[in-house]
Amino acid sequence: MDIAFDCIPCTIQSYLRLVHGNFIPESIQENLLRRILVFLSEIPFDQSPPAMARDLHRLIREALDNDDPYREIKDRTNRMMMEKADALRQQIKRSGDPFDTAMRLAIAGNVIDFGAKHLLDIDASIASVLKANLAIDHSAQLKQALKTAKTVLYIGDNAGEIVMDRLFMEVIAHPNIYFAVRERPVLNDITLADAKTVGIDQVAQPVTTGDDAPGVIWETSSPAFKTLFNEADVVISKGQGNLEGLIDMPRPVYFLFVAKCDRIARRVNVAEKSFVVWKNTVK
Repeated sequence: MDIAFDCIPCTIQSYLRLVHGNFIPESIQENLLRRILVFLSEIPFDQSPPAMARDLHRLIREALDNDDPYREIKDRTNRMMMEKADALRQQIKRSGDPFDTAMRLAIAGNVIDFGAKHLLDIDASIASVLKANLAIDHSAQLKQALKTAKTVLYIGDNAGEIVMDRLFMEVIAHPNIYFAVRERPVLNDITLADAKTVGIDQVAQPVTTGDDAPGVIWETSSPAFKTLFNEADVVISKGQGNLEGLIDMPRPVYFLFVAKCDRIARRVNVAEKSFVVWKNTVK
């Protein structure tokens, strides 16, 4: 999925969140912004948004001399959601359909995204998704596919959200599920350190994409990840970044996400801010 003009404001907004959060020294804010604007003026638009974001955030990390400028943000959102985990776990157990409830909570967690145009409220999203009609709902197909799958690949997205992913995987309870994270820090996307922090290794085998893009980019993913992606019986992909990188792949993928921008919404024919469980059509 190629970059569109609408991706540029999201990119600037991501930088401004670092500025407003006091993560960038005031002495370099203007210079770094100018470097970012030059970068954006020169990028080829025939690449995916995650590819652009990967290169941009390499520039930011280099300027800051900081390998993980979102570390504090990630730690805070992981703690916030871990504090909610027991209550949400009980809510799942009490529900009439634990699979559906846990899946919806995992989708709601996708609003914790510092690379998106707007930050949405997690508590409001939880309340909304539990009673909303999903704009696209292929969850019955997903549930059935999981019953016969020998191997499952679950591709994660953001910090905080990863706690909801763990709750969903607890319900899935598959004996051979792999959970993919980023190889190195980028934005508030999850790494192996985040997976360990929230106990993903208790419900799945953590692996990496082999890349530091905030979304899977096939060309720069590791051979090990590509093999796992191709051979898994079921692939679950969380979030817009992974959707942007994998939407045109020639294999079935179950995309769970919140449509955070108009371009994504139009691509899958839903309204913006819709909750979606979509299995792509492979031609």
